[in-house]
Amino acid sequence: MTKRVVIARCPDYKWERLEKALGEALGPLGGLDRYGGPGKTVLLKPNLLRKARPEEAVTTHPALLLVIARMLVGSGARVIIADSPGAGIPHTRNALVKLYRACGLEMIARETGAELALDTAYRTVSLPGGKALKRIEIIEPFFRADTVINLPKFKTHAYTRLTGAVKNLFGLVPGLIKPGYHVLFRDLERFAALLVDVAEFARPALTIVDGIRGMEGPEGPGSGNPRQLGLLAAGGDPAAVDAALALIAGLPPESVCTVEETIRRGLIASDLSDIEFAGVPISEARQHNFDVPEKLTGEIIFSRMPAWLAPVIPVARRLLTSKPSVTKNACTRCGDCARACPAEAIEMGGKSAVIDYSRCISCFCCLEACPSKAIRSKSSFFRRILT
Repeated sequence: MTKRVVIARCPDYKWERLEKALGEALGPLGGLDRYGGPGKTVLLKPNLLRKARPEEAVTTHPALLLVIARMLVGSGARVIIADSPGAGIPHTRNALVKLYRACGLEMIARETGAELALDTAYRTVSLPGGKALKRIEIIEPFFRADTVINLPKFKTHAYTRLTGAVKNLFGLVPGLIKPGYHVLFRDLERFAALLVDVAEFARPALTIVDGIRGMEGPEGPGSGNPRQLGLLAAGGDPAAVDAALALIAGLPPESVCTVEETIRRGLIASDLSDIEFAGVPISEARQHNFDVPEKLTGEIIFSRMPAWLAPVIPVARRLLTSKPSVTKNACTRCGDCARACPAEAIEMGGKSAVIDYSRCISCFCCLEACPSKAIRSKSSFFRRILT
C-alpha cells in the first residue's frame, strides 16, 4: 500500500498562514474534518519535552495546537491534549499543570474548550507483535480517544539523530518509567525496536510535524539551536513521515535508527518506493548544512560483531562512544539532569553536576532534561581521530 506524506510551506505561526498551510498539507489526506466530527474524541499528542518557551523550539508550538484544536472542536469533536514529559519529570498533576502553563497551552483550553489532560493514571498493555517488549505502560488519556493525532516537533536528537513521528509517541509512556527503558535497552538498535513497538501499538491516524521553527545541532532535542525551516509535514504513517524528515535534513533515511528499524521490519520499503511524497518536493524542502548529530556510538556495530570479538567490545565502546559533558559555568545545579539519569550516574558537586562516566550509558537523558544548556555531547578523543 502506498503511503502518502505531504509537505507544505508555512513561514511563521500567524493564524491565517497556519490555516492555509494545514489546508495544503491535509487536503491530499482527506482534510482535518476526516479525523474529527460529532461524537468523536480526538487526542492531540504534542511534544512537551519540558517547560520551555515556544521560541526555544523545544516543544510543539501552541499556535499550531490552537488552530488544530479549534478546527476539530468546530467539527463537533471533543479534543484532549495529553503528553507525559521527558526524562526526569514525574508524571504528576502538579508537574502537568506547570508544563502546560510554561508551554503556552492554557490559552488553548480557554479559547477552544479542549481538555488539557491531568489524569496521571496509566495501564499496562500487551504488545503481541512487539520485538523489544511484550508489555508496556501507556497513559490513560490515550484510551479515552477514538482518534490520535500525533504532533511532533522537527528536531535533532543526540541519541537517535532525529526525533519525529515515531519517537514522539514514546511520550505516551508515563514520566519516570521512560528512563528505566533506557537502562533495559541501552544499545541503540534495541531502543529503536522499543520505539517502533510503541508506535505500532499507538497507530495514530494522522501525524502533523511542526517544522516551522525546528531545532538542529548535537544538543537536540532539549538544548539545540532553533532553526527556521518554514515547513509542515503530514502523513498517516509515522515511519513514512520520519523517512521524509530524514531526507529534508539531508540524511540517508536508514541512518536514523527508527527509520532503519521500520525498514528492517518491512513497514516501509528500503528504497522508499512505497512512499508518495506530495506538496513541496523533497528537493526544495531539503535543508542545506542542517547540523545533525553524528551517528552516535557505534552500538549497532558492536551488537553485530562476531562472538569471538566480544572481549574487545567493552574497550572499543569506551574509546569510541560520545559522552555528555557538563559546562560548569553554565550549570545552575537545578538537579534535573540527576533526576533524569536512568543509570544514577550524576550527582550535584560543589559548583556543578558531576558525571560518573563508569556508570554513564550515553543515553543523553541528562542533555534532554537540562533547561540551561549546560550539558553537551562530546565525542571521545579516539572517535575524533577516526572521523
